[in-house]
Amino acid sequence: MATYGSAGSPAQSTFNYDALVSTSLANYKKTLVDNISKSNPLFHELKRKDLWESVDGGLYIAEDLMYAVGSTEPYDGYDELPLTPSDGVTQLQIDWRQLATPIVISEKERKQNKQRLISLLESRIKVAEIGMEESFTRHLLQGSLAGSGDDVREPYQNIANGAYSIDPLPRWVMFDPTASYTIGNISQVTQNWWRNRTKSSTATTGQGLLAEFMNMYNQTSKGPGGSPDLIWTDMITWELVHSAYMEKYRADSTDNDYPFPNFKFWGALVVWDEDIPDVAANGGKGALSAETTKGTAYFLNTKFFKIKYEAETNFVDTEFQKPINQDVKGKHILWMGNTAVNNRRKQGVLGNIARTLTFSSI
Repeated sequence: MATYGSAGSPAQSTFNYDALVSTSLANYKKTLVDNISKSNPLFHELKRKDLWESVDGGLYIAEDLMYAVGSTEPYDGYDELPLTPSDGVTQLQIDWRQLATPIVISEKERKQNKQRLISLLESRIKVAEIGMEESFTRHLLQGSLAGSGDDVREPYQNIANGAYSIDPLPRWVMFDPTASYTIGNISQVTQNWWRNRTKSSTATTGQGLLAEFMNMYNQTSKGPGGSPDLIWTDMITWELVHSAYMEKYRADSTDNDYPFPNFKFWGALVVWDEDIPDVAANGGKGALSAETTKGTAYFLNTKFFKIKYEAETNFVDTEFQKPINQDVKGKHILWMGNTAVNNRRKQGVLGNIARTLTFSSI
């Protein structure tokens, strides 16, 4: 604690550094949560549809799944009614994942910035916020490729301690949904209902790619639950599809209030992100955008996506601690949760999209 001014002066001010930081972080929490949700289109949709859900702890994240429907049979008059129960419900179990972002200040910095401590604090919180935004998106889209791993289907791993980040989108919506993977606690090999839609592009023209988009849109629209509402692509694929759409229809429809560049493909917003990987590369292990020669488009029905977070650990800050061997103080912003998908059949991915196409008139 630092006290400024003479004890006998008419006005005194006592400044508690720890309390200032804690209060500032508490006030900043809503802004931090909002900015994380706006860091990419999927998070934005989940926040807009109230699909960021609080969970009161437990050994794992549990999500009930319906994989079969009850049978309905006709009867007449005094016929016996069917009594066979339908057992079409199971439970998806997802591991908790924990994330931490540090806020650290040395005693030298504190003393040098006594007159502008709040500005210094704001800058540190802003750095933490930007780091969280980038990490959430890259961990979601690139999996282990965001670090030292070699498979987009595996979660990002901290090589220092072996801990994993959130389960990535390329795991939930896999380019090869028959590969030997257990998603949550359910094998997609033995349970064919637990597979997303997939297609490998062979289009060489703009209209050919547009036809593949239409087919994947229809594939993911099958069954109850509606059609995809978000098509998420890399930038070049977005440009190619937009050109093809303009070539065919001579116009497009854009949601000008949406915070990301977009156009509408039937009922879905088509948006792009620089971190979308090439999911078809390296036998399904994927490659980063900077290394890719093919494009990717996810067809997502966001009503079946969720971000589950532990109720007590939703961007909370810890107490300040001072290590014995450094003249610094540090605390962390903590988050605990994971991604969850409760209907993979309503999700799809189109991969292997060519980077150049032939257009007839534009």
